[in-house]
Amino acid sequence: MRARAGWIVAFVVLAALLRPTPHAQVERGDPVSCVVATSTATTLTAVGGDCAARPNRVLWVTDIHFSTNAAGIAADSFPTLKYGTGTNCGTGTTIFWGAFSPAATQNVIYAQLAIPIRLAINVDVCWIDSSAGSKFIVISGYYTS
Repeated sequence: MRARAGWIVAFVVLAALLRPTPHAQVERGDPVSCVVATSTATTLTAVGGDCAARPNRVLWVTDIHFSTNAAGIAADSFPTLKYGTGTNCGTGTTIFWGAFSPAATQNVIYAQLAIPIRLAINVDVCWIDSSAGSKFIVISGYYTS
């Protein structure tokens, strides 16, 4: 019986040590908050601001708020975030987030990511939603070395 109790105690202690760290307590680097607002159809466009590439740094995206009063279902006509280098992420363009919604409707998409999206080193964040209409984006996260 004592052996069983010892294993139970050991298991409880191990489980406590290995439990996930709550989202708010994770140690992070430099905080980032990028905001874009536009009222036109867009081609692939750099977000800029805090989301511009930083030398030898990695951006971790933790939250995305993307609202629009128009979206489509064809390629690049729905809310999409990409990363890459060069003018407006023209080189090495990679999609890292996108969301579908009914065509031609108002949308508010909010993603609070339990596991942050880690982008490649030295890249810009870009976005596209080629449907005509207003869009508002807030991207939050942090940079690390």
